[in-house]
Amino acid sequence: MFANKLELPFVFYHKSDTEISFHCHDCYELVYYLSGSGTTIIGDVEHEYTANTFSLIRPRTYHNETHYESTELFCFGFSLSDSNTIKLENGLYPDQSSLLMQIASKLRHEILTKRIHYQIKLELLLNEFLIEYERMRSARSFVDSFEYIEKFLNENFNQEIQLPSLAKITGYSYDHFRHIFKAKTGESPMSYIINRRIEHAKKLMLSTDMTMSSISQDCGFSNSSQFAGTFRKMTGLTPTEFKKKHYIQWDASRK
Repeated sequence: MFANKLELPFVFYHKSDTEISFHCHDCYELVYYLSGSGTTIIGDVEHEYTANTFSLIRPRTYHNETHYESTELFCFGFSLSDSNTIKLENGLYPDQSSLLMQIASKLRHEILTKRIHYQIKLELLLNEFLIEYERMRSARSFVDSFEYIEKFLNENFNQEIQLPSLAKITGYSYDHFRHIFKAKTGESPMSYIINRRIEHAKKLMLSTDMTMSSISQDCGFSNSSQFAGTFRKMTGLTPTEFKKKHYIQWDASRK
């Protein structure tokens, strides 16, 4: 298991307009806010808590609380096993998963009732909570990585792009990344890049006097032949045919 050696499992009720002064512990601390609102400063960063948010605090990190509204919370300290692979960072996190809320409710119940072997049950529930938190964080991390990659491709489609290197950002192999990318966009990463290049070429042909050779280079193609072949494959027309056909239509619409 990841977490063990539970310490100080308590449910607290704090009245409004009260505060807990700065203090620290030698262990990790989980604080789950069941109701209320206020602020907590963890290290040098101030956070605003509301119901169903939780803070994770690393050992020997000074933190406090100011309660704007009456607040119910539970908290306990814990250590991480030597084989732990979860990395816990200081911060306040929204509980966006109904599963986390369910685990939090069970933790609260065990702390309040203190039935036989409750400490063992708390340890099991805490580990379940941390596993789901890590899964939630990993999913969010992938979304952030994917959004970064999509933005990068949109801004750099005309450059030479090493897709396997981009895939490493997500933590997946290139084959798995390509599968996920296609599921999200409807295109493979390479098709996505080529389509952006072709759309950019169309705009340049209709709005500038650039030569086909210059357009080819500006869009990231190796040479004019590659550009012409790819363009015809994607549109059914050569670049010259496309410009002649659509430029006349575009020019007429401006009159």
